Amino acid sequence: MFRYILILLTFICFPSFAEYQGLKKLSKNNSFMDDKGNPYLSDTITDKENTLLLIWNHGSGYEDKQDKCKKKPKFGYTWHGAVPPAILVLHNKKINGLEIKIFRVCSGVIGMNIKELEKIEDLVKKGKKIDTYSELKQQMRQNIILDKVNKFIEEGYNNIIIGGYSAGGWASLNLMSRYPDKFKGVIALHPAFAGPIKEWNKKLPHWGFFRNEQIKELQESDTLNALVFVHNDDKFETPQTLSFLNSFNDINIIDYSELEATECTRANVNKKMRLGKGHDIPESSCFTNYIKENKYFIKYLESLF
Repeated sequence: MFRYILILLTFICFPSFAEYQGLKKLSKNNSFMDDKGNPYLSDTITDKENTLLLIWNHGSGYEDKQDKCKKKPKFGYTWHGAVPPAILVLHNKKINGLEIKIFRVCSGVIGMNIKELEKIEDLVKKGKKIDTYSELKQQMRQNIILDKVNKFIEEGYNNIIIGGYSAGGWASLNLMSRYPDKFKGVIALHPAFAGPIKEWNKKLPHWGFFRNEQIKELQESDTLNALVFVHNDDKFETPQTLSFLNSFNDINIIDYSELEATECTRANVNKKMRLGKGHDIPESSCFTNYIKENKYFIKYLESLF
């Protein structure tokens, strides 16, 4: 009887992540995406056994705000949850008999509130121990993505790649390190989640704390089968700040700093990017062309399948 009550209390006190604030509404925008970034129904996929499923995850904004993930974002609008054009190109491509399908997960829930963030910031600045804290948006997103992956596996999808841009890329790497049996590999573009380097490294040290906690979790494994793209002109994470990734087995890190942001045009306006905008390069056609010319995605996928 006591055991039953304990289980019931646990259920009441710790609600399912399916009840995360904002998730129910936003998850309606989850969808398979074609090469133009248009959503389509899963009914058109009849051969799951011979499908290579790429689960894509968008970037994030402020911790206490919901991330935008529009049902039908404009082409290249990564800040609205659009899948980068270089990824969309993979739609319906064949890799050793497997046909690629792309599924975008809208997991932009609302994370920790400002009051708790300020409390943790104060503790970090005073050098005090932090025993517990509420789930970060990044942690919530990993739970949401994992839940969706498990459902796909139950439906019969066995050839799954996970990937993402910015915070979605970070979440993908973390999940791959913890659940290597569920994924064949990772494609991560500019993985980051803790904000600009100048903030997590100095101005907002609590974000440096959260980042270190995530790194510790990643490093519980020594293997990480992933293709990771990094850039020197990225204000959130650079090849140097992500150098801890070099210690993993099976990881392939592409430093493409040779492609400068000033060579690329923004997705929403016919205007070149400025210096310091390296994080935004994946939205551009120049990144798509760079990937095509070097066959980075295709070669990686062929190595897995």
